[in-house]
Amino acid sequence: MSTVFVQIGQCGNQVGHAFWKRIMKDEEVNKSSSFIAKDGKFRAVVVDSEPKVIRKITKGLPFREESVITGKRGRGTNWALGYHGLKRTGDDHLLEDTLEAIRKEIERCDCFSGIIMLHSLSGGTGSGFGSRLAEILRDRYPMHHLMSCVFAPHASGESPLQHYNSLLTLATLQRTTDCVILTHNDDVLHRVQKKKGQEAVSYSHLNEAIASHLSGIFLPTESLRAKSAFSLGMEPWEMLRSICPMPNLKFVQIAQYMNSKMSWSDLLSKVSATIRRYDSSGNPYSSLGNICVARGDTTGGFQLHMGALEPKLKRAYNCVDWNPFPVDFWTAKPNNCGSKNSASLTVASNSSSINEYLENVLERSKVMFEAGAYLHWYWRHGADKETFEDAFETIQLVVDDYKTAVK
Repeated sequence: MSTVFVQIGQCGNQVGHAFWKRIMKDEEVNKSSSFIAKDGKFRAVVVDSEPKVIRKITKGLPFREESVITGKRGRGTNWALGYHGLKRTGDDHLLEDTLEAIRKEIERCDCFSGIIMLHSLSGGTGSGFGSRLAEILRDRYPMHHLMSCVFAPHASGESPLQHYNSLLTLATLQRTTDCVILTHNDDVLHRVQKKKGQEAVSYSHLNEAIASHLSGIFLPTESLRAKSAFSLGMEPWEMLRSICPMPNLKFVQIAQYMNSKMSWSDLLSKVSATIRRYDSSGNPYSSLGNICVARGDTTGGFQLHMGALEPKLKRAYNCVDWNPFPVDFWTAKPNNCGSKNSASLTVASNSSSINEYLENVLERSKVMFEAGAYLHWYWRHGADKETFEDAFETIQLVVDDYKTAVK
């Protein structure tokens, strides 16, 4: 079963570059042809509105030349410009070329499963173009999975428009995708800084950390192999079915820790220490479902400890009472998302802690919207008042649904 990846914008392509460098080393990925085609080319479409980043990230890696799509001008960190395009400059080919490249990549698949998009919430191409693309892909491939891996901007501010862009993108993804894996740049930065100590942290370090988290979930596991011990590449879609069964509750967050000397119990304690457990009022968050992936289990020892680890993980994530199976465990002998001799635990969780971020985006966007701040930049490129009002309503419903689900 084959998956097509679509990398959008500068952020999506930089993370995608780090991601592919990791997974192309996995023998099972190459054997199964789930992410990499039989001719050795990545099952990926690379798109950006500017060519400078694309040239750098595709150099030396087996991307198909016809699947690398570039425009002539950026999207100005503006969701509306990314969504509606550059109608006056004749640069509207970007969307059509991208859809054609995706169609061809899908037709090369022997058994197409779905599409995974990688893009940011704040950049104009990642947010606006990514939103438009998600809508069209859902319309054209309604029977296949569509997953989005999005990266939230730093709270300190990357752009004055980042809250608007995030709001509009999240609302679109809620309406169109089956699952949204949300990564907070601030959380990744905090973990990397703690690990690096006094060493300077670059965007490359952040991209590597995000790629490690994604590969911790997406790489093949022994748990999901066929009886012939052949990997089917089902990990992304099995995660979706396991922890995102309800279409209105689809936000997933990933926590990971790896070490060469720690026990599985200690690794779980380290992972648990990174998650948000309580809101600002001291009320506990709850998770609807979790996938825990142990990599580096060369001796099969993890399965011997699962009985003791499961209640510990349930307590850490405060699993809801109504789900009789809130935790699923997967194992893999190699740890190809980290160093060769290390072991890692990666936990993907569908948790109400997502409300912390969603409510923050809602609050800040509403304050700006009611003040009329920067709205003329959106009106200029085709957005209108209804676009924002629909987005406010959509995200508020998500927040309310999560609160209801964990009562």
